[in-house]
Amino acid sequence: MEKVYDKEGQYYLNSLDLVPEKEVEERARLTEKIGVALLQEYLIDSSVVYLQTARSLYGEMGMDDTHILNYLVRAYNRSGQFAEAIKLNEILFERYRQKEDFRQMSTLKNNIGYNLTLMGDYSNAALSFREAIDFGKKAGISEQELGHLMSNAGICYQNMNDTREARQFFQQALEAFTDSGQTGEQSRQENIIALIYYHEEDLYNAGFFSRESIKSARESDDPRLLSETYLTYSRILREGNDPIQALEYYEKYLSIRDSLQLENKLKEQKTARKRLELEKSEKDIKIELKEERVKELAIQQLTLKLEKEEQEKELMLKEKDMQLLEQERLRQSLVITRQQHAVEKQRRENQLLEQEKSITDLRLEQEMRIKKEQEREIILLEKQKQLDQLELTRQKNAKKVLIVFIVLGIFIILLIIGSLISSKKKRLRLSRQKKEIEQKNMDLEDKNEEISAQRDEIEAQRDLVFSQKNEIEQYNQEVMNSIEYAKKIQSSTLPDLTSLNTTLSDFFVFFRPKDIVSGDFYWTVKVENTTVLTVSDCTGHGVPGAFMSMLGMSLLKEIVQKEYITMPGVILQRLRKGIITALSQKGLSGEQRDGMDMALVSIHHNPRIIRYSGAYNSLYLVRRKGRAEPGIKELVVFDETFDNDYVLYEIRADKMPIAHYIHMDKFATHEIEILEGDIFYLFTDGYADQFGGPKGKKFKYKPFKRLLLQHAHLPMNEQERILNDTLIKWMRNIEQVDDICVMGLKMDAE
Repeated sequence: MEKVYDKEGQYYLNSLDLVPEKEVEERARLTEKIGVALLQEYLIDSSVVYLQTARSLYGEMGMDDTHILNYLVRAYNRSGQFAEAIKLNEILFERYRQKEDFRQMSTLKNNIGYNLTLMGDYSNAALSFREAIDFGKKAGISEQELGHLMSNAGICYQNMNDTREARQFFQQALEAFTDSGQTGEQSRQENIIALIYYHEEDLYNAGFFSRESIKSARESDDPRLLSETYLTYSRILREGNDPIQALEYYEKYLSIRDSLQLENKLKEQKTARKRLELEKSEKDIKIELKEERVKELAIQQLTLKLEKEEQEKELMLKEKDMQLLEQERLRQSLVITRQQHAVEKQRRENQLLEQEKSITDLRLEQEMRIKKEQEREIILLEKQKQLDQLELTRQKNAKKVLIVFIVLGIFIILLIIGSLISSKKKRLRLSRQKKEIEQKNMDLEDKNEEISAQRDEIEAQRDLVFSQKNEIEQYNQEVMNSIEYAKKIQSSTLPDLTSLNTTLSDFFVFFRPKDIVSGDFYWTVKVENTTVLTVSDCTGHGVPGAFMSMLGMSLLKEIVQKEYITMPGVILQRLRKGIITALSQKGLSGEQRDGMDMALVSIHHNPRIIRYSGAYNSLYLVRRKGRAEPGIKELVVFDETFDNDYVLYEIRADKMPIAHYIHMDKFATHEIEILEGDIFYLFTDGYADQFGGPKGKKFKYKPFKRLLLQHAHLPMNEQERILNDTLIKWMRNIEQVDDICVMGLKMDAE
C-alpha cells in the first residue's frame, strides 16, 4: 500500500507542475490531494505542510476550508500534537456554533475531551464531555451515542478519583444503554459501577451491580465480557467472606478465558495462513486499481475538463468529512474505554496472584471457622441447657410457693368457717341448756377441755405457717440477690459511652428497664474509620430478656469487632443467622419465636455518611428546614410548626425480626449524607407503648415524634430530662409495661 500512495502522490505532484500559477483553485485542489496522500502514507510533517498551503489557497479564494481543518486535526492526532488538534477543533466548533448545528458541536466537544484525556488533563476533559452531552441532547442524538458520552465523562472523573461523580455518570450511561437495548454496553457500565463500590468497600451494592452485569453479559452473548463480570463477582464474594462461591465464579472466569485464548490462537493461525496466501494477489489488485485511478486523474488533469465533476466531488468530500468526524468520535470513545479497561485489567492482573494464593488460605480458614463455629455451638448449647435447668428449677420453686400459699389460704378459710359453725352451735346449745346449766356442768367442762385442745392445735398450725412464711421470704431474698447480681453483670457488658465524645458533638441514652434487669440494650463500637451503634428490643423482659440481650451483644462483638463487618444490612443478616443457630430455631409450628427487634447505624467519618438498617425499629432524622431531603425513596415526613424550624424524617425498617420468620429476605441498607446539626434517634417500642394519661391509653408514636421535634433545638441532656419527666407524668400510678431505651445522636461539622 505504501508504494500505491507514493505513486498517487507523485502523479498529483506532476499534475501540479502542469497547472499555471493563475489557476489558484485547481492548484489548491491538487495541493489538498497531495496532503491527503501523504497523510495516508503517515508522512505527517509533509502532509501538514501541504494541507496548510491548501488551506491558505482556499482562504485567498474565500472558499470553505472546513474539510481541510478536519484533515489537519487527523494529522495532529496521529503525530501526538493534541494541543494543535484542540486549537483547530475549537475553530470548527465556533463555525458550527454560528450555524447552531448542535450535532457537530457535540461531536467536536467530544473530540476536544478526547484530546484532553490523552494529555492527562482530566478535569477540563470532563467539562468538555459534559458540554458534548448538553449539545447532543439539544441535537436529539440517540440514547446509545449519549451513553458513550456519559461513559467518557465518568472515566475522566474516575481517573480524578472522584468516585461520586464517576458513579453518577456511569449510572446515567447505564440508563441510556438500557433504553437503547445495548446489553453489551449495559453490562460494561454495571461492571464498572460494581468495581467502584468494591473499592469503596460497599460490598452490598457491589454485589448487586455485579450480578446485574453478569445477567446483561449473558444476554449480549459476549463470552469475553462475561468472563470479566465473573472475575469481578469472584473478587466481591472473596471480600464478603464467601470463599466457596468466590472459587466457583473464579473457575468460571478461568474456563472462559482459556477457551477464548485457544480460539484466538486458532484464529491467528488461520489468519496468518490466509494472509500468506492472499497477500501477494491482494497487493497486486490494489496496485492495479490505484494505477488505473491515478492514470485517469492524470489524463483528466491534462485535459482540464473536470471542473463540474470536481465541484460535485467537493460536495461529496464534505459529506465524507462529516462521516469521518462521526467515525473519529466513535473511535475516540472506544480508545478511552480501552484505556480505562487496560488500567482495570492491569489492576486485576496485579490482584490475581494474590487472589489465587488467598483462595487456598480461604479454604483452610473456612475449615477452621466451621470447626470453631461447631465448638462455639456446643458451648452455647451447654450454656442454654444450664439456663433451661435454672429456669425449670425456678419454675418448680415458684409452683411450690404457690401451692403452699393456696393450701394455707384454704386451711385458714376452713378454720374460720369451722369456727363460725362451732360458735353458732355453741350459742344454740347454750340457749337450750341455759335452764340445765347446773345439771350439765360436767358436760360443759368437757367441752371447755375440747376447746382448749383445738386452740392448742390452731396455735401449732399458726407457728407452722409463720415458719413456712419465713422460709419463703428467705428464698425470695436469695432470688432477688441473684437478680441484683445479674443486673451488675448486664451493666458491665453495656458499652462505655464516653468514647462517643470524640466522634459526636452531643448525645444521650435514656435507658429505663421495667424490672431489675432489661431485655432492651444499647451497644456501640468504633472499627477503624466507622462507628457502629444499635438499640435493640429482645423478646420478653426481666431475666429472660436479659439472657437474650447478653446473647445479642456477644454475637455483635463476633460480627463487628472480630470480622470487621460494618455494613448494617450484612450485620443484621449475620446476627439473625447467629440467633437462629443459638436458639435452634427451625420454623416449626408451635416453636418459640424468641428474637429481637433492632435499629442499627454505622457512621463513616470520612466521607461523612451514615448507613442504617432496621428490623421493625425505624430511624428518625431531625434536620433544619430548607436543607436537602435524604435521598431515600420510602421516606415519611413529619412536619409540625414549632419555633425551632426543624422537620422530622422517618426511615422505615424492614417488617421482619432478628429471628426465624415466615420470610427471610435481606435487610435493606439506607445511606444518608450527614449535614451539620443533624440529629438521629434510635429507640425501642417501650416509650410509645406505655399506658397512661387520663384514659389509661398508649402514648403512641405520633406524640412521640411531636415530643422529639418540639425540643430538637435543646441540648441533648435537656432532651433526655424532658423524655423522663414526660414519661413519669404520663404514667401516673400505672405500672411500667415494658423496657424503654431511646438514643439521640447530634452530628457536628466536619
